[in-house]
Amino acid sequence: MAKYGKDGAYQKITHYGDDSMHNDELAWAACELFLATGDKTFGDKLAEWLKPSDPATRMWGWWRLYACWGNAVRDYAFAARSGRVKREKLNPALLLDCENELTAAADDQLRRSKESAYATSFPNETKATRTAGWYFSGDAAFELAVACQLDFPRLNDPRPNYVDAILGNLNYEAGCNPVNVTYLTGLGWKRQRDIVDQYAENDRRVLPPTGIPLGNVQSGFGWIELYGKELGALSFPPDSDEQAPYPIYDRWGDSFNLTQEFVIPNQARALAYLSWMMGRSPLRNQPWKAVAGQITGLADHARTGQKLSAALAAPGMDLSRARIVWEARDQEPAFGKTFSFVPQPSGSQWLEAEAQLPDGRRIFAITNFVAK
Repeated sequence: MAKYGKDGAYQKITHYGDDSMHNDELAWAACELFLATGDKTFGDKLAEWLKPSDPATRMWGWWRLYACWGNAVRDYAFAARSGRVKREKLNPALLLDCENELTAAADDQLRRSKESAYATSFPNETKATRTAGWYFSGDAAFELAVACQLDFPRLNDPRPNYVDAILGNLNYEAGCNPVNVTYLTGLGWKRQRDIVDQYAENDRRVLPPTGIPLGNVQSGFGWIELYGKELGALSFPPDSDEQAPYPIYDRWGDSFNLTQEFVIPNQARALAYLSWMMGRSPLRNQPWKAVAGQITGLADHARTGQKLSAALAAPGMDLSRARIVWEARDQEPAFGKTFSFVPQPSGSQWLEAEAQLPDGRRIFAITNFVAK
């Protein structure tokens, strides 16, 4: 930058994160360097580069706290609260601007939640395009939870409404939606099998790993190498019909769909707001140490074609109300207290069980045996 200037120093490597060129990354870097060192040079650059309420920092002019702009705003707003710097070291005008933008972002999510029949904060701006993609209710809930950490006047405190909107978004993602599908793997009676995840695509199991968020609203089936647009053409009425399209909240397909793909920030935001919500409940005081499950009822060897029945046990745990999912080699996944199956073909076999207790805790078990 010293040699070529700020714009001349920029080099695009990938389209990801290029929405604000390098400007949001530089602002975030200046913020972190200032908070780490207290060096006024970094603080001055931050004040020059970060304008939280400037529409230019928003994606498409309306998406607040986008990408690294949001990271910088949040870190600066909570720097003193988290003990990283003393409040008097912060720029008062910039601090106020950051706090106001966090509140404005939460107000946006609250308004969207109230305007939705299903209490999820799906943006009106996206509804206007009659499409959807990469929308996660957890992202909206995260912004609401962040704003709940700010201070508000006692007689004008929006935080109870923010919490209601958080719960609305959580409920929608957890299955309170028109298709009765949980957009988080490992939950619900009807679970998505085919997701955009390299591990899930290549491991031995049919179901994807537990705990992966999926895009909560989709425009329709994605384009797939094998089928092209064929799956989308099978929907009736057509998703893209100009006069009477299929209702967008009612669209769901168990198919590899890039518009539902998660990235780690989506998972991290969900972890943050869910942990905060759990910390407000009595469960915060519940002691828990992982318990190893044990699959019973199987011998080390079995005959090919012989019907077997397995059960799950865990020392000191009552599994009578647990929801147990079973998976085995060349078998369909199944719910049940026990799992009956016929191993096919002969040779090495594997069997896994995952139990979900009513309060959300998990117990896992795996066993191997040989069918002759």
